[in-house]
Amino acid sequence: MALRSDGQGVPQPPATVLIVGSGPAGLFAASELLRHGVRPRIVEKRLAPHHETRGTVIQPAVLEILDRGGLIGPFLDAGTRIEHIQILGPGLRELARADLAGIGSKYAFQCSLPQWRTEAILREHLAREGITVEYGIDVKSIDEQPTGVQVTLEIDGRTETLDAAYVLGAGGGHSVTRHAMGQQLVGETYDGRYIVADVALRLSTPPGHGRVIVGPDGFVLVSPLPDHRWLIFVNRDDDDLRDALPAEAELSALVNARIGADAGLHDLRWASYFRMHKRAVPSLGDGRRFLLGDAAHMSSPLGGEGINAAFMDAADIAWKLALVIQGAARPAILDSYAIERGMADQHVLDVSDEIHSFIMGLVAQCGTDPAPSLQPASPAEVLLTLRRRSMLDVCYAGSTLIAPQPANDATGTRLPTWHRLSGTRHHLIVFGDAPGREAFDARWQHTVSIVDGRSIGLEPTEAGASNDGAILVRPDGFIGFRAPMLDDSAISALDAHLASYLLPRHSDAAEGVPAAVA
Repeated sequence: MALRSDGQGVPQPPATVLIVGSGPAGLFAASELLRHGVRPRIVEKRLAPHHETRGTVIQPAVLEILDRGGLIGPFLDAGTRIEHIQILGPGLRELARADLAGIGSKYAFQCSLPQWRTEAILREHLAREGITVEYGIDVKSIDEQPTGVQVTLEIDGRTETLDAAYVLGAGGGHSVTRHAMGQQLVGETYDGRYIVADVALRLSTPPGHGRVIVGPDGFVLVSPLPDHRWLIFVNRDDDDLRDALPAEAELSALVNARIGADAGLHDLRWASYFRMHKRAVPSLGDGRRFLLGDAAHMSSPLGGEGINAAFMDAADIAWKLALVIQGAARPAILDSYAIERGMADQHVLDVSDEIHSFIMGLVAQCGTDPAPSLQPASPAEVLLTLRRRSMLDVCYAGSTLIAPQPANDATGTRLPTWHRLSGTRHHLIVFGDAPGREAFDARWQHTVSIVDGRSIGLEPTEAGASNDGAILVRPDGFIGFRAPMLDDSAISALDAHLASYLLPRHSDAAEGVPAAVA
């Protein structure tokens, strides 16, 4: 079993969890594992961090996750806020507008910053905790063994092997972990070729606005970045098949042609060609190897959700892995990662596809109508669309970790006020007396904190409970169990639900637990 150095020549034991890839998914998975008490190891094939803009928009649901992880401050300090979204047509005429205020989140805005800065914030956080990315390590193979995973590495031309309990594959679209698992990204590639770039613009834009400008020849997405810069997406001409990137003057002319006005593009710092995809793997995990981020799914960037799905993948697997490693959960809990994130990632693909099709439909409309228009949507429809795009409507109903409930019940969704909770445990939020609480607490106190709902400013109606009810909130803020009334029967059902994936603390104090679940 290979040892590693801490950078000062002191050998360190191999990590229980090996993370392959140091993009947002891998770095945030490491951060969350660390918060839950597990120290992972991160290896990266690149020789140094990149300085590319790439994915920029952090959605409200992920800002909540960053808040819970203790990282929201650096992101808000480094980013710029997008509070309004505009669709503009020919002549820069407004076709539609949506405001994020009132979407049902503590963070009613998107936070935009270059991906290199996102990764730097996460690396700096990990470095303060003594975890650094090990660059220049090429993972050659990842083989599952009866009791773990054997990984072959190439370091400075020499080959080493190490054993790990689990591997998180966060290596992007060319993931070695995905290939080792025999998985493929299944789906489709959209027509067309596109350019993404980090530029400065002189085009007048109100503060806090993200825009998509459509015309008969295509579109330009314009998203604000810090320091008065902009991320743009623009479609290439159909006959533009060259490999060489456009010069600044060429890109400026293309953008101007798309919007029918002079955008004043200058100071081009970074650009890349890309294709848009709608793809996902059939399964995100196989017991000891798990896929996160672009290694598992690719969506149209017009939806602005790819990097956010990566963060949510990381948050989901981290708390589950930590519980298993610490002996507080059954290994079967890890099967729920593929189930839950598989559903959620498909939702991301669907939402991104809807946005992609909507934009391309407008472009087609501009080709036949010089003054296209949109039917106004109702406030309820706008709110639903914004919540979908903000990833606030993610639901895990149907997962083995979500107790079955009647139709239209909110169990499996996120608790809107979960930011009021603290720590890394499950929380049982009660709104009245809890019979059998002492026995329940003795059995589950190592994994479940009992909280009076009103003590955190939460009323029963907000939680979908009665004055004598309760809800179980998982470490990731999702509601896993709901009891309209917390009587003996509900306590028994809750105990059985927890015991289906967590390991209770065995002690004499558990004698009061119903025999069916004791």
